[in-house]
Parts: sequence; structure tokens; C-alpha cells
Amino acid sequence: MRAEGMRRGNASAVLRAVLTGGPLSRADIARSTGLSAPSVTKLTAVLVEAGVLREEAPLEAAQGRPRVPVGVDPRGPAALGVHIGLLRTTLGLVALDGTVAAQRVLDHDAPADGGLDPRRIAEQAVDGAREFLADRLGGRRILGTGISLGGWVDGDTGTVVEHSALGWSDVRLLELLDGRLPGPVLLDQNVRASARAELWFGAGREVDDFVYVFFGNILGAAVVVDRSVHRGPGAAAGGIEHLPVSGEPGTPCPCCGAACLSAVASDAALVERARTAGILSAADEHLPLERLIAAARPAGTGSGDLRAQELLRTRARHAGRAVATVVDLLNPSRVVLAGGIVAADEYLADLRQEITDRVHRGWSATERVVTSTFGSGTLVVASAMPLLEGVYQDPIALLGPEGREGREGPAAQGVAS
Repeated sequence: MRAEGMRRGNASAVLRAVLTGGPLSRADIARSTGLSAPSVTKLTAVLVEAGVLREEAPLEAAQGRPRVPVGVDPRGPAALGVHIGLLRTTLGLVALDGTVAAQRVLDHDAPADGGLDPRRIAEQAVDGAREFLADRLGGRRILGTGISLGGWVDGDTGTVVEHSALGWSDVRLLELLDGRLPGPVLLDQNVRASARAELWFGAGREVDDFVYVFFGNILGAAVVVDRSVHRGPGAAAGGIEHLPVSGEPGTPCPCCGAACLSAVASDAALVERARTAGILSAADEHLPLERLIAAARPAGTGSGDLRAQELLRTRARHAGRAVATVVDLLNPSRVVLAGGIVAADEYLADLRQEITDRVHRGWSATERVVTSTFGSGTLVVASAMPLLEGVYQDPIALLGPEGREGREGPAAQGVAS
């Protein structure tokens, strides 16, 4: 058993080396991991057989035979990522290298009572996933389904504890989906899941600690320390939505009764203020934030709507003040911004300036505040991460019982996984 555990740890080390620096030759993998050349040769053969790695075009060598690098196979096994948002559910097939092979959006019907029934959303997700996979899966292997959404989510119990934007409280989401999506089915909070994606494919590949901050229809933060995402008791860590905001008039938050970050800096709050100001109309139901940003930007000889510009700039400054509080508390190596706030990137300078003006620890927002690397694929990549991480930690498990028996014999050397 010890030899088998060592073999699995070594296979994980090989895969992580290729994920980080690949495609790599077997000699490069040996240098990166500290494993012997024979061990790397055996393990890469196993991972190619499992559909995790593939051989790339040979590289000409100055002497001897050409080197054949291996990379993560984007056509191999994939996970179904399902993100449930306020306006839409997004489905995607996510390959082991983090690329999105296919994606589909399911718009939610606007409810008359302002809430979205979880059973109806679950039904839409199940029906949509069935059609999506029938159209796009082809012959590739499905690893399972990862589901993410904002708010307070306890993946261990399969429960959405609270999601004020959706109007959900203590919703046992996995029970509603039990046996109806490709398994295993795993649930996580979107901001934490997105931070895990950054760990493997984005900003987290270069640093061991950072804070991932999301400003969208929901707000949240994920704290990463020593490459581990902090969850806390009941998976309740990361709540920033009710941080108080001073000097901001307007409707108080219905949850806390104060002018908090959610009430002034969420996408929904921003859109509502734009409608009140007459910048957006009631007819602007489809992609209202995008319409607000478009209104603010110059077009032709025009200078853009000054009222829209001020709304976006004010939101950026509120976000900067909140991030400054987090920075003073945690002193992270990096802050990764995501959500609707990065769509209006011309106002990120205001956000960074607000951080710089308010931090007290000599922290440079210009150098350390970056934006998420995933763009339009962020939601489904994040949703799929719990499943993808399982493969990264034990890729040999994809071989099933035969892989557990160690058909090619255990690797002779061990490295820490």
C-alpha cells in the first residue's frame, strides 16, 4: 500500500509539473520533480494511457534522438461545470487543462415575486445539461458534474445556506439534483471555486497566498494561504457583502439595514441606480450591466454618458475601500479581482488608487492587484475545479481497478505530493 501511495503521489507530481510548465520532455519533468528518468517514463506512459497526457510533436535535439514533449490532453476526460447565477445558468465542458471545450447559457425567466424557485432552476439545469451533453460531449469521458453559485454555500452538506440575490435560504440543492446529472456531483461556492482555478491556471501559479475578490450580482472573497482555500466552520468564510460603507446615501441593505457594500457596489445595485437615474430603462433586461458600460463609453464623436461614468467610478472606489480593508488585515501577495467590476476596466485605476490611498502597510496596488485570467470561461472552469483537482491529486484513479493494481510496477522514487 505504501508503494502504491508513493506511485500515485509521483503521478500527481508529474501531472502538476506538466500543468505548470508544459508541454515538457520527460527529461524536463525529471528535473522539475526530482524523480528518476525511468520513473518518469513509466508514469507518463500510464498518464497517456489514461487520456490525461498526450505526446506532442518531437523537438529536434542538438545531439541524439529528438525529444518528445508531453502535454495535458485537451481532448481527454472533461468535467461538466454548472454555474447558477441570478440571470442565467451557464453550462460548460471543461478539459483537464482548464480550457472550455463548449459552453451554453440558459436564461432564467424573470419571476413576478422577485425570487427564483430552486426546483425550477434545478429542472432547467438538468434538462439543459442533458441536451448540452447530447450535442457536445461526443465520445469523450465525463468526470462528473461540478456546481457553483454565489452566497453562502456548504458543499459538504450540499446546501445553499443563503443566497439573497436568488432569494434562497437553506436549499438542499444536491438533493434536488440527486442522480439526475453525471456523477459524482460536487457543490462549491463560486468565489472559492474560482480561487481554486486561479491556483492551478492563473495568478496562483506564481504565489502561495492571495485573496480572490468577486464583485458581481453577489460579492465575496476567498482567502488562500499556503495554497489552501480557507473555508471556516460551516464553510462561511469570505463574506464581504455587509462591510459598512460610509458617506453613501441610498436604500439600506434589506439584510443588515445599513449602507453596506452589497447595497452600493453589487452589479444589481448599480443597475438599479442606473434605472432610477434614467440611464437604463425597464426594457433593458438583457445584459443590463453591459448596456450601462456601453452607455458610459465614448461612441463616435460623443463623450459617453457622464452619469453612467460616475456610477461606475463610484462603484470602483467603494470596491477599492473594501479591498484596502482586506489588504491591511491579511497583507496578501496578490489580490485577484473578478466579476462585473472588471468588465469596465477603465475604472480599475480608480479602484487601485483608492487602495493605495487607504492601506497602511506599504502595499502597492499597482503591482499586486490583478484581474482574473479566465474571462468568459471563469464561471464554468470554477464550477468544474473540485472534479479537476481530484484528477490532479490522483490521476491514476482514472484507470480504475487496473490502475490501482499498478500494472507497470511501482515507481522507485518518491516525492512529496
